Amino acid sequence: ERSRAAIGVSVSYPAVDCEEILRIRKGNGRKMDRMNELSHGAKIVLGATIAFLIVSFFSWFHYTGPGKDELEAIGADTGITMWHGVGWIAGLLAIVLLVWQAIRLANIEFEIGVTPSMITAALSVLVLIFALIRWLDKPGGDFVGRTFWSWLGLIFAIVMVVGAWLNMRAAGDSLTGIRDQ
Repeated sequence: ERSRAAIGVSVSYPAVDCEEILRIRKGNGRKMDRMNELSHGAKIVLGATIAFLIVSFFSWFHYTGPGKDELEAIGADTGITMWHGVGWIAGLLAIVLLVWQAIRLANIEFEIGVTPSMITAALSVLVLIFALIRWLDKPGGDFVGRTFWSWLGLIFAIVMVVGAWLNMRAAGDSLTGIRDQ
């Protein structure tokens, strides 16, 4: 067939073949289709974990004690991230939770004795526990104050646990099922 769009332009194969090629490429190019197979709770856990990890690198606490102005005048950072103190455990658990979700997205199955949603819930609860400990344990006592980022990090940790609970409900698991296994 010849194209009538411009003089001297021709197509050496029918347009139907072009559409078929595009359809094949379009089907192979969709990598995010696996996300649709996750429950809403698992998607919440995944999003909250990513957001928690991002927020963990911002200053959760800032120094407000004597000498603060002098420290800032010389360019010293008076902020403390979640990764100081016991917070690094929460950060590592959040990374493990992300890896666990990636394993589930890749359809890799492990026989551990508990369901995948229970593992997600356990990791989420552990992240919340260590993030809460970090949030409560202000370094420096009265000379250190919490920032907006510490509150947001704590909220994301709570959202992770809620998402894990929704994920367990969608999978038909319950906390009483842990005792049965």
